[in-house]
Formats: sequence, C-alpha cells, structure tokens
Amino acid sequence: MIGKVRFGVLAVMMLAAACAPGTAGMSTSAASEAARLDAVMQALPLASASPAPPDGIHNAVVVIEDPARSLVYAKGVGAARDGRPETITAKDQFPIASVTKTMTATVILQLLEEGKLGAKGIETTLGSLGVFEPAVLDRLMTFEGRAYGSALTIRQLLAHQSGLRDVFMDDANLTSDQNRGDAAPSSFGGVLLGVLGEHRKCLETPGCDVSALMTGKNWKPWDPSRPDDPQAGVLNFYLNYKGGATNGLFAPGQGYHYSDTGYIILGLVIEKLTGDTLHEAYRKRLFDPPGLKRTYLEYAAKPATAPYEGNAADFYIGDFPGRTGRFNISFDWAGGGVVSTAEDLNRFIRALGEGRLFGKAETLALMTSPQWREMRGDLVVERGLGVSRLTAPDGVSYFGHTGFWGAIMLYEPGTGISLGGTLNQVGHNPAPWAIDLLRAARPREAATN
Repeated sequence: MIGKVRFGVLAVMMLAAACAPGTAGMSTSAASEAARLDAVMQALPLASASPAPPDGIHNAVVVIEDPARSLVYAKGVGAARDGRPETITAKDQFPIASVTKTMTATVILQLLEEGKLGAKGIETTLGSLGVFEPAVLDRLMTFEGRAYGSALTIRQLLAHQSGLRDVFMDDANLTSDQNRGDAAPSSFGGVLLGVLGEHRKCLETPGCDVSALMTGKNWKPWDPSRPDDPQAGVLNFYLNYKGGATNGLFAPGQGYHYSDTGYIILGLVIEKLTGDTLHEAYRKRLFDPPGLKRTYLEYAAKPATAPYEGNAADFYIGDFPGRTGRFNISFDWAGGGVVSTAEDLNRFIRALGEGRLFGKAETLALMTSPQWREMRGDLVVERGLGVSRLTAPDGVSYFGHTGFWGAIMLYEPGTGISLGGTLNQVGHNPAPWAIDLLRAARPREAATN
C-alpha cells in the first residue's frame, strides 16, 4: 500500500576510516554527510514521541553503502520489540514483504540463463510447464468468457501484465485501487484484517489459541489435493472464496495490474523446474553466495529456518505489533515471505546491481528494462521484471523494490550507492524517505544518471 510519508530515526555512523560514533575523527565531508543523513532520519514521526503523532512509526532502520568512498551508514530508531527498550539495529530481522518479488524474479531469470524455461525463455506459457492440472489452468483466469490460464507467459507474470487479480488486495468485484487503496472486502487481505480484532481479543483470553484463526494459522501457497477448498491454501482461496476472484482485469499483455497471485505461481514454477523447495532455491542461488546469513523464507521446513533466525523486530499494523502479537504471515511466500535485515538487504541489492547474481550482463538489463511506465506523485516509476526503476525530479534513477510492511532496497547505478531498510509500519511508503537518504549520501558533485 502506498500512502503519504513523513520521516525520522536514531543511529550509528560508520565510515571505513572512523568506527567510533559521532563525528570525531571523520573528515569534514564525512561529518557533513553524517549530519545530512541524520537529519533525514530524525524527521521521522516516531510513535514514542510525546505527544505521539497520528501517523507514528514505531521503529525503523537503514543501511546505506557507497564503496567508492568507503562509506557505510547504519542507523536504527525506535524499540525493536513492543514492550522492550532495545533500539532496533541493522542486524535485527524484519519481514521484507514484496521486496521478496525481486528475489523470486532473480531465480526465474537464472533459470532462463540455464535454459530451464525452454526455447521460448520467458515467453514460455504456464500451460507448458506442468505446474497445474489442466482443469485448474482453465479456472485460473478468465476474461470476457475466455480461459487464459494455460496461455499466461512467464514474462507476463513477472511484469504484472497477466490480468490476474491480486489475491491479497482484490476480490471478484473490487480492486484495491477501486477501494481507495484498501483491501477489497472479500480479498484475502480484507478477510484477514477483518479478523484482527478477534485475534487481539484471543491474545487477551486465557486458553484461546490464535493458531485456530485465519491470522494465526500456517498457510500453504497451494494445495493441489484440495483444489476446491478456500482454506487449503492461498491460491485455493483465490480460486474458491465466494466464487473466487478469477475474473481477469484485461487480456494478458494488454495492461498492468500489480498481482501477488502471479508471484505465488512463479514460486511454484521455481519448485517445479529446480526440484528444490523455494527456500532451498533461495539459499543456494541468492542467500548463501553473497553471505546473507540472517535472511530466510519464513515458515519454511526445508531447509529449516532455525540456523538463520535471530533478533526479530516487531512490524506494526497501526499500534498492533505483529511479531509480539503472533500475527502469522506465512501467506506471503514467493510474493513476500522472506525475512531479512537492513545489512542483508543492502548486501543483496549490491550483489544484484553489480551483476554478481547473473551469468550474463544482458540478464540484468532485461530485468530492469521498462515494461510499464506510470507516475507516482513526482516519481517516474518504470516497472521491470521483479524490480522498478524510480526516477526522481532531479533526474537521478534508482532500481529496487518496496514492501507492504515498509521495507525497501534501492541501488543507484550512476554512483553505485545502495540502501536496504524498513519503516516496519503498514501505510507508509518508504520510497520518498529512502530517496531522501540516498540524495543526502550522494557526493555533492555527483551528476544525474
């Protein structure tokens, strides 16, 4: 969800030549950059302020890196967990939500390089991959009386040009855009948030088991053994709840509509083509090679997540702390189920931006090539394959992704500056905040790219 954003936070400044906090020992330019970055962070409306702002953020953290100047800036503000005093740090874990889509897209494009998508590459159709039974494909998406499920291409799924509704935000009658940006009432997200009050009451009731609620259960992405049961999995919900939300918004390739549904399908494609679980594929291909030691697919069983778990920060829905409140987000999976840290997100976007996750330079070029262009406020947003390119009014461009809980990672090709972090709060668009930070970190003499 995208909303108005105002920002601020507290921190640590690390510059390769100066590890002590503060400006002592820093060059004049380094101290100036630290002050500029701190100013952006300290402008955030913290919920801990008195009086508390109505749009308060409970915790936030960021890591910014510019290897050309040996600069690493790491700063966190607010308590990491509800009811505890420890300030969030760059090593604390948080859900990255839709930032996961960049990871899913990266694996798909690696499979393209390996020839596993077949001769047609990303134009390969879903019907040729054997992920779903033909009867399910026929139900998956229809438009103007025609079934399109088997004809959907990998490119269309990656680029949000499939015509599929978003299982989390849209129902059969309304898209979230038609509902003032809120989840449609019969969407997965609409039903889930409708249970939140019952979830909170259960937490306060001795003997009440939140795992029996929609908000507390572990969700599968898809259960092929129960294709008609809306409670069996997320795609099962999409196909069946109140008749399903399978009526497409446009013919494939003829428009743009952001859809988590398509990325859940891409996760199933990854498992089918690799023979690995999604978490195994992420670990082997994305997490272990660049050293993402605190990043994992939450709720995964193979491999087990325990070796990668650590300090989990609370993410917030209003004043409700999701982690402390045992809000189960297993439903996100390939569209948004990864947990990471500001350090690891920055490490990942650097590996991607520097071309270290692909065997060919043209694959990254394909990933970042605009498939759809729109304006979001004063930002030009060009949608690629699992990433977006943002161009600010000053002409500087960045690519990366944002996530529902306020997570963001960005890479600036012109300077090589990168950022990973989160506002950890629903309803705040992190992009303006992150761009302000990157602008503050950029050398004063840097040209636009």
